[in-house]
Amino acid sequence: MTPFLKDADDPGRIRRPAPPAVFGLPVRTLGIATHWHSPATGALLAAEVARQPRNLHTHLQRIALWASLGNAPALGAALVDLWIVLGPCGRDLRQRLLRQHTPALAEGRLADYLSENLDAGIDRHAPHAALPGVVLARPVEGSRCFLQMSTKDGRNP
Repeated sequence: MTPFLKDADDPGRIRRPAPPAVFGLPVRTLGIATHWHSPATGALLAAEVARQPRNLHTHLQRIALWASLGNAPALGAALVDLWIVLGPCGRDLRQRLLRQHTPALAEGRLADYLSENLDAGIDRHAPHAALPGVVLARPVEGSRCFLQMSTKDGRNP
């Protein structure tokens, strides 16, 4: 495979290949972090995870991208999303990923939190799961009433 494409109208002109049009990414390729190595790719992968949470390929692409970029908070968020999706399944995968990325997660004590939830996974409504960058966490469950009706004189009914 050549890294450049030739223009049919002007054979002397070379241009870089453009990614396919699914969120701008080839979502079936696990080696995406090596081709489009930027934080913008991480944002696109996060949108794809939010759109199709059960696509484990996208989760692994996102984890690999943030690990290769050395961004520990984003890597932790990607791992929390995977823990949420897997639920009680996939203990071996979680254990392997945790062992592989423990040094990067040690700063924010996220490695301890993930290892505590190694067997059961993480509930999407858990308050500790609502980290910056986590797209599947919903820390508030149910409905909350923040406003109350009042009468004209200012007293509550």
